Amino acid sequence: MKKILCAICVLVAASVYSQDVTVLQINAKWNERNNYDLSGLNGVIVKFSYLKDQPKDIQKGISAVPVIVIIDKTGRTRMQYVADLSFKIKASTMEMQNIINKIK
Repeated sequence: MKKILCAICVLVAASVYSQDVTVLQINAKWNERNNYDLSGLNGVIVKFSYLKDQPKDIQKGISAVPVIVIIDKTGRTRMQYVADLSFKIKASTMEMQNIINKIK
C-alpha cells in the first residue's frame, strides 16, 4: 500500500512541476485581429490578458501591443516579444518553443 501511495505522489508531483513555464500575451481590444496563436506551444501554461486590465506601471512599460512574455517558474521574465509597427509579432512559434525548451 505504501508503494502505491508513493507512486501516486511521485506522479502527481511530476505533473504539477512539468508546467513550470508560463507564456503571457498582452494585447489591446482594438488590436484583437493581431492576437498571436500560441496553441502550438508545448509544455507551457498559456495566459492572455488585455492591456487595460494591467496595473498602471505595467501599462506604462508597454510601448506596442501585442506583447508576449515567457516567464519561468520563479516568476522571472526570460524572453519578451514585442510587436513592430504593423502591430504584429514576427517571431515564430518554433523560435518561442526553442526558448521554452532551453528554460526547462
